[in-house]
Amino acid sequence: MAGLLSMVVVLGCFSNQLSASEPADWLLDTITTEVTLTNEGEGDIVLSNGLISRSFLLSPDFGTVDFYSFGTDASILRAISPEAVVTLDGEDYNVGGLLSSVQPDYFNRTDISYQVDPTAFHYVSHTTSQPVAPFHWEPGLRHSPRYSQWPPQGLTLQVQFGPPAIVKRPEHANVIVIISYEMYVGIPLMSKWVSVLYSGISPVRIDSCVVELLATQKPYAPSVFDAYPFPWEHDNNAPTSSWLYVETTIAHDSAVEWSQDPRAQFFPGSDQPYLTVYYSSGPGVFMAGNSQVGRSRVRDFPQPTLIEFDSFKTLLLVTDSSDRERVSLSRARMTRLLTPQTQENPIFFHATNITSDGFRASIDQMASVGFEMFIFSFGTSFQLENMSPAYLQQIAADVQYAAGHGIEVGGYDLVCLERGQGGYGGNVGPQWDVVDPTSGSLGLDACFASGWEDKITNIFLTWVQQVNLTMFETDGPYGGGPCSSHNHTHHWDVEDSVYWQTRLQGEFFMTLKEHNVFFNQPDWYFHQGGNKVAMGYNEDQYSLPRWQDLSISRQGMYDDTYHFIPTQGWMFVPLIDYHGGFAPAAFEPLSQHLLEYEWALAQYLGYGVAACYRGNELYDAPVTQALVKKWVDFFKQYRDILISDIVHVRRPDMQDYDCILHVNPRINNRGLAMVFNPTGSYPLLEPDPPPVLHRHLQQGPGVSGGEFPTHCIQPG
Repeated sequence: MAGLLSMVVVLGCFSNQLSASEPADWLLDTITTEVTLTNEGEGDIVLSNGLISRSFLLSPDFGTVDFYSFGTDASILRAISPEAVVTLDGEDYNVGGLLSSVQPDYFNRTDISYQVDPTAFHYVSHTTSQPVAPFHWEPGLRHSPRYSQWPPQGLTLQVQFGPPAIVKRPEHANVIVIISYEMYVGIPLMSKWVSVLYSGISPVRIDSCVVELLATQKPYAPSVFDAYPFPWEHDNNAPTSSWLYVETTIAHDSAVEWSQDPRAQFFPGSDQPYLTVYYSSGPGVFMAGNSQVGRSRVRDFPQPTLIEFDSFKTLLLVTDSSDRERVSLSRARMTRLLTPQTQENPIFFHATNITSDGFRASIDQMASVGFEMFIFSFGTSFQLENMSPAYLQQIAADVQYAAGHGIEVGGYDLVCLERGQGGYGGNVGPQWDVVDPTSGSLGLDACFASGWEDKITNIFLTWVQQVNLTMFETDGPYGGGPCSSHNHTHHWDVEDSVYWQTRLQGEFFMTLKEHNVFFNQPDWYFHQGGNKVAMGYNEDQYSLPRWQDLSISRQGMYDDTYHFIPTQGWMFVPLIDYHGGFAPAAFEPLSQHLLEYEWALAQYLGYGVAACYRGNELYDAPVTQALVKKWVDFFKQYRDILISDIVHVRRPDMQDYDCILHVNPRINNRGLAMVFNPTGSYPLLEPDPPPVLHRHLQQGPGVSGGEFPTHCIQPG
């Protein structure tokens, strides 16, 4: 096999200067146009950043009357819809009472009149402010780009709505709704969320909340209508066939749904896409004017209650294209803007020899080759929930030794899933177990809206403050399941259980983010401060023979980097046996599998994707030490471009070469290609890259022209 393998690294400094006739492209050029709110005409206000704009009418009531893309010089909007819908105690209220006389099949602006829905919440006032960071983060942390801006630059429009003159229940007269529209500098992106404030005494329940409703033109809707709780999983289906990409900022309990406008039945032959973004269950939260979240429960008064409810954010990214590569790069820009901590990129070692001697030997190895983070791996004797003072002191002494070598230390814990009745992670206690809504019996998971959330948060904070851990691999965070307990501290019943568990798991991450903690968390908690998820792999693939594992993993990275930036996910290198693959799957003894080990280092570091190198040691001989150091040095030398966006040149099929191209118009090394040839059918060790790569370098996003110096990696 060794004689049939070759790789090429192509590095170039390319110019992205535009000719005078070329229009600016926000993916290539730094757009500095400020976000503004302007008055246009009588009763109109327009929120715009020069790439998109959203126009609102204030009178006779508030409503979106245009959503415009300057990229296509066309309106996205087809008809007027409510701004939101909230359901209070079983009663539906539209928010924004603007009604239109025109038919919804197309927007006839030449013949239009407006009316008011008397049953809706009505416009009161509006204000503006600057975006606020949802969690603590510092640009440049763990080698992330220092040019990142946090919080992002932009403008937030807050619109207040009061209740209708005649409410459906007396308590609803004490409800105020605020809708926030936030637009950002330099990207055709805006976010929107709904807040509900209550000043009454008797509890009011928010049964459901629709955060966004848009009647769009057909190009801005997907080709297949459906509800997508996780839109990024459907790259080959509906969402990315749309010129408008939509997702939300919570890991669970939201849905992005495209359907035919209910009004379409009255206009045969018209295509009327309709977007609704809503809570898929609940939220089911109670509000009361004298509420205090987390106080002791009084059984005749629901607890916990809120004075103010804030929904998730809906993200609206106007791509003006269904081209998969451009949509991918657009989403990458959104990720880097709104969740910049995902760009942190430490090189970490999942250590399995965790005795004090083994720990220090690993630290010495890591320091000699340039690794940056030690992780007490799963399946070892490490116990993060062991709060014995002697145990904490022992680990703290080892952590201090690592700090002396400039190496951070983290640890593994199974947080929520499989921590209930019969769960393989050990039961946290029946008083904190999920109660199954169907059977009424205790479930496999812990409820994260029970007292367990308080306990596990305090445990993690102790490890940060007393032991100086700066990283956690929080396996099995809250996964989205309901709990029907009526005795848990932080939720009332099954209706609010998903909301509170999702919220409290997010607050857990945000609390620890105040201490600059780094997280591997296998779930979508990025908007709450999480750093990485598993990059779409199946754990059983690491039981395959090494070359099959490497090939399948490279295919997975190629596919997954359409919806992850490289630093947003992790892969896995089983230095020792994992899941029963035994000797054919394990990379140890490392000196006997040099080619496979080098290929692993090259493909993961070359993709800019962190791999969990899990085993007893990073090298077992001078030759393996030199091998690891060579690739770590390569990664560090070109780190800025290797953690940048990816243009996909040719997918790995093991029948020909495969290739990716890292691109970044904001740095000097604007392009770096990794070319892999697993076939030996022709050499890729020539001075010039393959023609298809040359074409991408000439025409692809972020680069144009230039020379193509190459760095070749010889097999064996």
